[in-house]
Amino acid sequence: MWLFCKRKSPCDHIVRGYFGLGDHEHVVHVTSSADFLLHIWARNVETSQGGIQILTPPSQFRGSGSTGPQDGLVLDVPAQTGKDLGCIGAQGGETIDISNAFGARVTVFLTVITADGATVTMTWT
Repeated sequence: MWLFCKRKSPCDHIVRGYFGLGDHEHVVHVTSSADFLLHIWARNVETSQGGIQILTPPSQFRGSGSTGPQDGLVLDVPAQTGKDLGCIGAQGGETIDISNAFGARVTVFLTVITADGATVTMTWT
């Protein structure tokens, strides 16, 4: 994953977070004061189907069937395995919400790459 998402400059700011979704935390809210990329690695600790759900502000381009205040994506992680789920970008000030899907307990390792000097926050409920 890290090799394919190009960094803007050698002065990029990197922030990491580690959360137990569906076990300890329910939703993780990720934001930065500058544009950022959020890289996601997840492990489904269940013996059954599970994964994560990503919610973002509405995309700049949406099909006619896409309505509502947010865009959502569910990514499956096979039972008792870990998986690199890639990265998603956001503009400074936007929030990306990460939660578990299908009621599974999923551990996520999040890495934010943003501009040097930017403030990154990861809050959870």
